[in-house]
Formats: sequence, structure tokens, C-alpha cells
Amino acid sequence: MDTNILPIINLENVSQILLANIPQDDLIAQLVILKGQFILVEHEGKNSKYKFLSPEAVEKAFTSKTATSGWLSNNTIWWGKNPEGEAIIQFYSPQKYQIQIMGQETKVITVPMPALLLAGCGSRYYLWAVKGRVFKPDAQLYKPPLPNVWDDSGICFGGNSPGMCSAATISQTWELFWKSPFNKDLSQGKSKTHPDNICNQLIKLHESKPKSYPSSDLVSVHSWKVTTPEDIINHLFS
Repeated sequence: MDTNILPIINLENVSQILLANIPQDDLIAQLVILKGQFILVEHEGKNSKYKFLSPEAVEKAFTSKTATSGWLSNNTIWWGKNPEGEAIIQFYSPQKYQIQIMGQETKVITVPMPALLLAGCGSRYYLWAVKGRVFKPDAQLYKPPLPNVWDDSGICFGGNSPGMCSAATISQTWELFWKSPFNKDLSQGKSKTHPDNICNQLIKLHESKPKSYPSSDLVSVHSWKVTTPEDIINHLFS
């Protein structure tokens, strides 16, 4: 006989016994839960008072600690929290970046990038490109014209570990992404003019030195769920 098996406890019966044995003088109040509404029943001697409460009021009463994001960087456009941890979206306007591309020999090049969206949640990080210089919640998302980003826009950090996403660390994650050497992994389907290898497009841009990345070269994301920044919040972070 296994003596390590705990007996099954009927919580309903235990609750009924406890409630039945509570001295009436100790029963100060009761909370009645309805759909979308709460009723607080307060007992004063033989009299009872009834008060309707909103879900927000009940949540505030049971929340002992205020949740805050802390100071946010200028690039952060959205912050939230879910069971995975903090969720953050950052917007970076079009600018030039210096990157390393590994091959038979490592090339250090300077290339213009379109506006980029970095999104992080828990240990997951994503990157998209958008057209224009101003953030719009309903903007079309495009694949970033860079290697080492999966087809679902998840960033492949290789042997680097960015750590959990937070308002305090996401700027370091952004710097880590650009300082890490790129290789030719996941380089297909990122450019209309160079569909087989985005690295060839980046080297060409480095040599021709245009002021900005050609927006006509961007490739739309294939996901039917995540096509705008709003979708990131509703489908990836919900």
C-alpha cells in the first residue's frame, strides 16, 4: 500500500463547514459576484448595507502594488505586461547603421535602413520594417532587409543571449543586435531586387551610398495575423 498518497479533499464540503461555523460577530462583509458587477454586503449588528462595485474598484481593492513601467526610452511607443513578463515595442526612424557581414572574409559596411520596429516579450524578440518616418499603428509591416531574422520576424541572436525583455534592458538588446556579426543565414526573401541573398543588396548599398533604403525593395510580411503594429499587440502579446 502506498502511504504517500494524500487523501482527496472535498473543498466544497470544507468550505461549507467553515462558513457554517463562522461566528456572526466575525462576519463583517460578503462579496457577491455577478456578471460584470459586484455587490458588497456590509454587516453592522442585525443590519446589512448593500453597495454595488465595479470590476475596476474590486481590482484596485485587491491589488496591493502599483504596476509601473519605470522610465521609458524615447524610442518606446508601447509597454505592457502579460504572463511572460514585460512586452515592449520600439520605433526607430530611418537611419544608417554599421554592421559586420561574415563570409570568407568579414566585411564592415555602413547601410541605410528603413524605419524599424523592435518588439520584445519575455525572451522573444521580433523585428519589422515600415515605410515612412513617422510611426502609425495601422502601418503595413515589411520584412527587415537583414539576414538572421526568421520568416515570422523573430530575431536569431545566434550564440548571444539578450535576456528577458524589460524597459530597463531593451536598449541594450538593440545595441547587441547591431554589434553582433551577421552571416548569410535567413537571407532569402528579404529583397525584391536580391531575393536570394539580402547581403548582396546591403553590400551594393554600402558601395553606392544612397541617402535612404529604397522602400520599393521592401517585401511585405506573409503572416495573415500580424500585418500591422496593432496586430503585434493583439496576436503576439495578448
